[in-house]
Amino acid sequence: MKHSYHVVFLLFMLMAAGLAEAQTGDAAKLSPDQAGCVDSKFLPKLTECRIDNCEKKDIDHREIAVSEDGNGDVVETPIDGKSRSLMYECREGTEPRSVIERAEAGLKAGGFEIPYKFADAEGSLTAHKDDFWIVVDAAAHYYTLTEITAVPPEFDSAVDADSLAEMLEHFGHVALYGVQFFPGRPDLEPASSGVLQEVVTMMNDHPNWRIRVQGHTDNTGTKAGNMTLSMRRATAVVQWLATNGVRRVRLDAQGIGDAHPVSDNTTEAGRAKNRRIELVKLPDMQAQ
Repeated sequence: MKHSYHVVFLLFMLMAAGLAEAQTGDAAKLSPDQAGCVDSKFLPKLTECRIDNCEKKDIDHREIAVSEDGNGDVVETPIDGKSRSLMYECREGTEPRSVIERAEAGLKAGGFEIPYKFADAEGSLTAHKDDFWIVVDAAAHYYTLTEITAVPPEFDSAVDADSLAEMLEHFGHVALYGVQFFPGRPDLEPASSGVLQEVVTMMNDHPNWRIRVQGHTDNTGTKAGNMTLSMRRATAVVQWLATNGVRRVRLDAQGIGDAHPVSDNTTEAGRAKNRRIELVKLPDMQAQ
């Protein structure tokens, strides 16, 4: 399995900083945190560790592990955005497996999803919450934590099967602003069929993919009414896709109501952005 390259950057930093020499002191003799480095508020330094180095980038590109394929090889997705990296030194004898397991527990408690984890003689973990990503790489008694705020996607540009698939692979979700409903109703307008047919083509191009169809509303009306309407609209899209060639087992419907606005609900333009259907990429189906 191809896991070792996940810690190449970490090992390079160790050698460059001259920190790969064996340590004989215990945790009490670890040096203070590096001046000017601020700890992560999402995953503060683990017990018996110190901040050794830090780095910020206003523009960064990363290939982030998000799963493994059927051969056990790592599947990565590209992420672009602003990043912040912290390198930690821990007590001699701290094992990568322990670092990854503690990081997983802490991030899950903070509401993060963990799409990828590997823990052995080396370790790596990927976590995310919406468009905010955290990557932890561990080797020897050191680990790095990288926080990445992904650049907001330009969903309006996703109008065909290829661009929809690219958005799903890159961001994990994509809005379908070409899907329109009659006001206050779950009935699809006829013009919606164009972009929905592109979704069918995308699903045919990726036969193991599964997607969740999420319905979103603006804040007009009651919370309960918006939740019901959003679910009925998501279900209508799922039914259209299933009728037009996508196996129902590959589709899931979810109503979000007005809970996740992406724009200002005080303007008509903002409310129009918030009334949307989104596709969310789910774990792939097992190969048949």
